[in-house]
Amino acid sequence: MKNAISNLFFIGCLVFLCYFGYSQNIDYAKKIVQKISSPEFYGRGYVNKGDSIAASFLAEEFKKIGLKKFGDSYFQNFTIGVNRFINSTIVMFDSIELVPVKDYVVIPSSPETDKKYKIEWITARTLTNQWVLRQFLSEEYPDRILCIDSTGLNNPELFAFANTIFSKNYVKAAGIIEQSARLKFTVRTKIKDFVHVQLSSDKINYGSDSVYIKIQNSFVENYTTANLIGYIPGKSDSIIMITAHYDHLGMYGDVIFPGANDNASGVAMVLSLARSYKKMSPPKYTMVFALFAAEEAGLLGSQYMAENLPFEISKIKVLLNFDMVGTGDKGVYVMNAKLHNDINVLMTELNNKNKYFDTFYTTGLSYGSDHASFHEKGVKALFFYTDGDNSTYHQPQDTYDNCTFAVFEDMIRFVTDFVDAY
Repeated sequence: MKNAISNLFFIGCLVFLCYFGYSQNIDYAKKIVQKISSPEFYGRGYVNKGDSIAASFLAEEFKKIGLKKFGDSYFQNFTIGVNRFINSTIVMFDSIELVPVKDYVVIPSSPETDKKYKIEWITARTLTNQWVLRQFLSEEYPDRILCIDSTGLNNPELFAFANTIFSKNYVKAAGIIEQSARLKFTVRTKIKDFVHVQLSSDKINYGSDSVYIKIQNSFVENYTTANLIGYIPGKSDSIIMITAHYDHLGMYGDVIFPGANDNASGVAMVLSLARSYKKMSPPKYTMVFALFAAEEAGLLGSQYMAENLPFEISKIKVLLNFDMVGTGDKGVYVMNAKLHNDINVLMTELNNKNKYFDTFYTTGLSYGSDHASFHEKGVKALFFYTDGDNSTYHQPQDTYDNCTFAVFEDMIRFVTDFVDAY
């Protein structure tokens, strides 16, 4: 009886310690997300060196956790071209000035301008009469802004198709006004030769024959940014690589894009897992933790690291990438899992057995995040994403308060159990 009581006490303590450990992780994760999505990081982009401020903070976190360095530093520097709008842009129909970010965004591949343009309206007749369309496409419009007048166009698919085609500016117009039900700011690394404005559909003034646009650029051809990488030695030199991108969109004029879910949440997951594995002595595999810059610019940071790893890429047993894992109320997706039968079977069996997630999906090929850079190199690379109210994606409203962390602790348990079983 005494031994039985002792065993029960030991098991109870173990359960308590596991629960306490995960509780510590979620508290830590929330602090990280709240911190790096705060205004002092300027949206972790390329205005006011927000990315560099974030990188310095995260390097200190690597150090506090006790990650080892490859060489003398956690940093892996590289350069990109980047176009920024440090000053706010202006778009006016007649005398009505529209509100940046709320009513429109200027795509940051746009050149500088300060000019009133004539509008070349693309009408329902242009799109539905082949002779009119052929004539329209045979000409060029170097002094005009193209815009679709959807009045009388009762075909949403045709409108969407035309909006997409004309946004490519095959007719060499001075600029394009692309209508969108949902504006999405981006990062661009080059400047094109035409202005590109994305405008809310309800802000189009079909009665105007002109539009005034003012854009002031700050283009940096060789902007230095940095990935971060550290590791924990394991019993095996086979590597499990845990990754996320830490950059976001930065600022548009004086508007900050905080990027709490995208992707402070992924950063918090990487750091939380690093803390968990640091407590193991040693872990089963060598655990490498990497945070990428310039994901929003086109996966540039992960592409650079995949080409410049401080170890043989063949040592990576599997890469687990986390991007937008701050919700999860509607389920969890693991992209690319179905490309690898052993992984797909193991993950499905683990969730069926232990019920980490009520709704769990594994999918086929996806190029939607940094895992793609390593997948292209032949690495088994997976992308974790949580589904929920992600309507704030690439919006100024992507704040800490909108992250529910619904499955965050469960995801830590799932990942550590998967790695242990793999």
